[in-house]
Order: sequence, then C-alpha cells, then structure tokens
Amino acid sequence: MDLIVGIGNELRGDDGVGIRVVGALPPRPDAETIAVHQLTPELADRLRDAERVLFIDAHATDDTVRLSPLEPAAEAALLGHALSPEALLQWTRLVHGRAPEGWLLTVPARAFPFGESLSPEAECAVPEARRMALRWLGCSAPHGGVLEEDA
Repeated sequence: MDLIVGIGNELRGDDGVGIRVVGALPPRPDAETIAVHQLTPELADRLRDAERVLFIDAHATDDTVRLSPLEPAAEAALLGHALSPEALLQWTRLVHGRAPEGWLLTVPARAFPFGESLSPEAECAVPEARRMALRWLGCSAPHGGVLEEDA
C-alpha cells in the first residue's frame, strides 16, 4: 500500500497547498491519503504498513513543483510538536523496525496570510503537483503524456 500525506494549514494561505493537492487525488484501492497540519511522532504507526510514502508540502523557495526521494534522518530527532519527513521516517524505523520508501513533493508557495485562498502561483501549481502525485502512484499516461484522469 502507498500512503500520501498532505501537510499544511488550510487557514494560512499557501501553507494549505499540500492538503489541497491530496484532496484533488481520486480514491484508489492501493493508496491511502491523509491530511495533517504537521508531522507528529504518532504518524509512525500509519507509516509502518506502507510500502511507500509521499509527503506533499508547500515550499517557499522553490519556483517549480519538485519530487525528491527521501532517506530517514541519520539520527532520531528529539521529540517535539513537529518532525521533518526524514525524522518521521527515522522514528518509524526505530519504533517498528522498518520505514517505507520516502518521497517529498514540494509545491511553490508565496503567501501565508490568514485565510483559505491560495496565491495565484500556488493555485497554478496544484494541477502539476496532482499530475506528479498520480505519476508517482503509477498511473499511466497513454495519450501523449496526458493522464487518463486529466482527460
């Protein structure tokens, strides 16, 4: 099973773009999607059974949607209110003896005011982030690179 984790706060502008992308994905029997405000140690239990995990989050310095592989952190971070994806992978490995293959999909973000609206840049990036997430899931692109779900 694959797990896709949308990270962010939908009430802080572009910070909610990861959750927006997760909400735009169609349901699939081989994948679970969840939306969280932040990554907490308790999520290690959700990652335990996943073969792969894709974290989707806003990134203030990127100008393009970017998909990158992740490795568990070299050392376990001190427990706090929020972990990085790499630290969560490491905690999953420490607690459960294994961690799933990890990936991070970052979406350009520029504005973080109170409110549910995305900036024009983040709004324009959502379809590309959705396409990249679907490709990560293994959806085919039989029509000249157009995913069936986009047709």
